[in-house]
Amino acid sequence: MRFIVTNELAAPVTIAIDDTVSLILASGASSGLAVSPAAQWLTWTSAKPTDTTGTPIPDDIGQVKLRVSGIRSVLEITNVINDTTYVTAELVNPTNARVSIGVYQGSTVTCASVLRAASGRTAGFTKIGYYRLLAGTEIRAYQDESHCTGTYVAWSASHLKQFAPKAGLVSLILNSVPWSP
Repeated sequence: MRFIVTNELAAPVTIAIDDTVSLILASGASSGLAVSPAAQWLTWTSAKPTDTTGTPIPDDIGQVKLRVSGIRSVLEITNVINDTTYVTAELVNPTNARVSIGVYQGSTVTCASVLRAASGRTAGFTKIGYYRLLAGTEIRAYQDESHCTGTYVAWSASHLKQFAPKAGLVSLILNSVPWSP
């Protein structure tokens, strides 16, 4: 069997056929793939961005498993998986405050990254992994730079819905600093 695999995500993906890595695709890349007619499963995983210490940042996308027999001529990997939409963010910080970035999903907060303060004329920058976009999902910048607690500034689900189609990427700018009264 031959087909084309296209990665529309903002992160690279690793593709395996029956648990053997066959292909790694960068964001926006495509490649042909030839597999044995006896092949059963194609699995893919997205690369995880790393924090300032080089530790991979966890996200909500695990290993995605598809029957090879169900793939036609093209497999397009996007931010919609099994009818669930996932988003990722790149965050820019022109302020002088270092903050922690958390993803709130209705009742829990997952600490996703640290967003450094601007240094001179260079803004702080970070990325987070992919998270489910639910009605109550928010990306938050917390004053407490290491624990995702306390005062925060939030980008609501309605703001996050402005993601790039298929990639699920939204760009966010921290324009105001969270502060305690």
